[in-house]
Amino acid sequence: MRHASLTALPMLAALLTLAACDQPKFRDTTAPPAGASAPKPEKNMVDAGGTPPAPAWAQALIGKNLRAAFPKTGICRGNTDIVQRQYASAPAGVQIHGWGWDTARKARVDRVLMVDATFRIVGAGEGGISRTDVPTALPEVTDPNSGWNANIAVTKGPLDGYGVTGDDSVCVLGHIEF
Repeated sequence: MRHASLTALPMLAALLTLAACDQPKFRDTTAPPAGASAPKPEKNMVDAGGTPPAPAWAQALIGKNLRAAFPKTGICRGNTDIVQRQYASAPAGVQIHGWGWDTARKARVDRVLMVDATFRIVGAGEGGISRTDVPTALPEVTDPNSGWNANIAVTKGPLDGYGVTGDDSVCVLGHIEF
């Protein structure tokens, strides 16, 4: 009995060391793997135009603090997958693609906000984009249009994606660095 516990100690120490190597991420760990779920962007998806404006519902929110605008927090499943497009002209920026599911409502996330490291809202987008891979991987997601696109007038991250849920709370959808 004593020999088994001595053998287990080095293994436990190795596991703890490995666990400390990775930084926590604001990602749904049960989401489909990034390589499998994220649609592959076409080569050189660069748009010669500028970043489109935020949707009308979000224009007054740009520049505000997320927590001041939305003090309540909800629970979603989702991911902030890829930089899908770059906008080359002023204002330069990117389009981020991901997916979101409001677990309380059992419905896709239709409104998305992107925030910088200071929780300042820097961009917004809308859902309803086809993501048939998500319900295939996660049967509780019943809408094949759970994808979203958000346009952000920034050229580098990190950024965090938040879904605006039906009760005017926000939920974490994911983190992306580019």
